[in-house]
Amino acid sequence: MFRSILSAQFNLDTRLDLHRAVTDSQWTIRHLSKFKILAVHAGCVNTIQWNLSGDLILSGSDDRKLAVTRWIDGHVINEVKSLHKTNIMSAKFLPQSGDRQAVSCSGDGVIMVSDLENGNSSLQGTFKCHHGPVYEVVTVESEPNTFLSVGEDGTARWFDLRASRNCTTTRCKENILFICQSPLSSAAINPVLPHEFVIGTSDSQVYVMDRRKLSTGSLTSPTQSIVSSMKVASFAGHSYRTTSVQFSPEGDQVLASFSGEGVYLFDVKDPASYLPLSIPKCELEEQFSGNPDTNSPSRRRARQGHSFKRVRLRGDWSDTGPSAGMNRTAPDIGQARPTVHEGFMQRMADVLRSMTSLNSPSVTSPPSPFENPTEEPPFLIAEANAPPNTSSVRGETNSRDEIDFVTYESLGRSENLPENQLENMESNAEDSSINFSEERSETFPHFRNRQDSEQSSSGFSLPREPAGCDEIMDAQEEEDTSPNSDMLYQPIAKMKYEGHRNSRTAINEASFWGRCHVMSGSDCGHVFIWNRQTGAIVSVLQADTRVVNRVRPHPHEPMLATSGIDYDIKLWAPSSGPENNINIEELVIRNARMLEETRDTITIPASYMIRMLASMTRFRQGNNRANSD
Repeated sequence: MFRSILSAQFNLDTRLDLHRAVTDSQWTIRHLSKFKILAVHAGCVNTIQWNLSGDLILSGSDDRKLAVTRWIDGHVINEVKSLHKTNIMSAKFLPQSGDRQAVSCSGDGVIMVSDLENGNSSLQGTFKCHHGPVYEVVTVESEPNTFLSVGEDGTARWFDLRASRNCTTTRCKENILFICQSPLSSAAINPVLPHEFVIGTSDSQVYVMDRRKLSTGSLTSPTQSIVSSMKVASFAGHSYRTTSVQFSPEGDQVLASFSGEGVYLFDVKDPASYLPLSIPKCELEEQFSGNPDTNSPSRRRARQGHSFKRVRLRGDWSDTGPSAGMNRTAPDIGQARPTVHEGFMQRMADVLRSMTSLNSPSVTSPPSPFENPTEEPPFLIAEANAPPNTSSVRGETNSRDEIDFVTYESLGRSENLPENQLENMESNAEDSSINFSEERSETFPHFRNRQDSEQSSSGFSLPREPAGCDEIMDAQEEEDTSPNSDMLYQPIAKMKYEGHRNSRTAINEASFWGRCHVMSGSDCGHVFIWNRQTGAIVSVLQADTRVVNRVRPHPHEPMLATSGIDYDIKLWAPSSGPENNINIEELVIRNARMLEETRDTITIPASYMIRMLASMTRFRQGNNRANSD
């Protein structure tokens, strides 16, 4: 009915008004119901995107396939078996390609440009520039040959297919926009001002930047390109990984979702939301320095956030899903492992805590796997400026008997690595420092907290200043250009949306729905929808047996696509049936309780635990031999 009305002979303004009225209606939100399931993958669906016309969905999965599905009948138009070696994290249609080309990235650090019409022969271009997982690729609708990528190595890269369609040099510096000390975990383009983009880091920071003030390959500090740096006051002293960032359709607000925390709305244009003179620019210079300081504020915040009391095995999703936290058992899925005795897991947690308390500065920290539908390659790191071979413990034991010590940082960043890649950790140990230039050696930190893992743009430019605030903007420009200026304006959080739970995956997404609502997936298997202005929960949808990661509204119709740990895509539209019968109050209380438990829990793979136990056994045997001698 809505589609037939929308297709009638109305002028453009009438159609827009109709669409806004329907999407902004609380009746629409409360009567969203699942009307179609697209079972097009054999693994967790980590990324979905509508095309511009809204008739096709591009999806990527743990099965390392890209699929283009016509939602109206569920027919798979094109399917590509990509050459990614691990889970596809993000995929986008290339603009102005007729939905025939796509760019994708994965946990193996490789970006691929694929021809969707040619099946397995679809490989068009391969970029291996990133070192470590790539979490997001973003396109600009007015620029068909370029795209942005961000990854675990802390680099933001801008690729131009007209210049090159292949790059096999790992850590190449030709396409780097800037380097950040913290891993970059999310990014988005402003749909109104396409020269602006927002990035989120694993260190709770969110930056809006002007890419006109950046150049690829220069490796210069990007601080002059920062339009605003967003702050959540309650995060002081803690690090929360940013799992998604998104501009509002109007381009004046940013929605950011933080793992272990809530979803926050920032107003990047309203001068009333600015906290003047709040960030020292010297601190930003440190954040974007190529030589991380282990005693920097960001490093200290990361270390302070990594205390833990519990451990869980990778593949254990027992704390997720609609029945998590209740007495009855949640439904099983393919990746779930048998429950391990709680007392044994608690003893393992005690052992890990005692090991991390040794804090030997010379030990290279092996990563442990992130538990996520998004698997990642081994990514080794050594403490910067650590003197070699100074560990007293290692000095007293031979190489066969030494124990693999771990640090809070290595455990905290370690819940996305696939078990079948742990065997490569030792072979990559010598590769732990990253050199982007001859003048300096750059070592990057990686995951900073406990995780279990993952618009069209107009081609014209609009003035940045909102109406009525010329004086404030002029004052900001004077501050930036003043020779004595060493501070930066910073928007503070305008609204917090809570009640859901985001802690088990690194790609949990929050999105705008029309002008009046925002939504997010949750570890409890639901989609939460809030009033954008008040933060009140309007409706909750049960959309997955474990975790909902992606929520994507249709570009033109009041329809929603969701995906997560389940091996399918679910479509939602308003119906004339009753409202969703979910006890929201009970669900919110349960999520809050389980979020507290998750905050002090880390995930390790079974193989990692076996290695640790074997190392402990060898260590004890070595001590026993020494005592007997």
